[in-house]
Amino acid sequence: MNNKYLILVAIFSLVVFNATAQHAISNSSPIESMACEKVFGNIDYENPELYSSGKFFDLIERQFWIIQTSGLDDATKLKEMTKSVDIILDSVQKDEKLYNDLTKYLFQYFEKYSLFPASEYIALKALNQKEVALTSSLTHKLESYRLLSVGKRAPDFELIGDVFKNGKFVKNKTRLTDIKAKYKLVIFGASWCEQCRFEMTQLLPRYEELKSKGVEVVFISLDTDNQEFQKFTAQFPFLSSCDYKKWESQVAKQYYISSSPTFFLLDKHNKILSRPVSIQHVQTFIEKYAKNKL
Repeated sequence: MNNKYLILVAIFSLVVFNATAQHAISNSSPIESMACEKVFGNIDYENPELYSSGKFFDLIERQFWIIQTSGLDDATKLKEMTKSVDIILDSVQKDEKLYNDLTKYLFQYFEKYSLFPASEYIALKALNQKEVALTSSLTHKLESYRLLSVGKRAPDFELIGDVFKNGKFVKNKTRLTDIKAKYKLVIFGASWCEQCRFEMTQLLPRYEELKSKGVEVVFISLDTDNQEFQKFTAQFPFLSSCDYKKWESQVAKQYYISSSPTFFLLDKHNKILSRPVSIQHVQTFIEKYAKNKL
């Protein structure tokens, strides 16, 4: 069976799956679930021509998108996603580069759509396996989920370097544990980060409302220029600090920061409640969490 035929088989499988999986995956029947699983279990993920065909990631992404939009409850969706992750990664364990590429791709996909339990699952799966050597950059990214997953206690830290609030220099030393609030939103960002700038424009008009609900914000800057840092944070009515070491900042290393913006929403004891991807997500989480606590 030649490679072109295998690619056609994979693409045909995708077409069949699109037509039937919505029904199969939304039904709790184990037989139908297994049928859905079988379609993707038959794809040759190691095929180099499929990998370079331009259809490879479409094939995978469509699979997870159907699960996301299936109407299943969250627990069942996660179960189906982890089954799919196992099928894909277990089939490429003999190809180190492909294993690293697919792990990175799937992890970023779950992060993009705020599928954090799936992010945590793939992180722990990849880190705990012994067959494949992970790249240092991927290991660094995945470690943040092993050590800083929801439910874990976030590392305490002191705001070092330059610390400002409302554009004014703060002399008193402050630690995260010194901040007394029902919720603490720790944000890692920088003036040079376009998405950070956007998220701050979303945060500032909402800050007083969030504060009234018990949220306090701490901004950790990844800037390297003191003037740019001060200009960017001049209007921030919350604590902002910068030691001008970018990714080498002690706090950034403690939190395994490799991208910006990165958010951590903590409770008053610094337990991680959520790893939101936006200010809108923060607000939605707070509203839902507070409602469930009533």
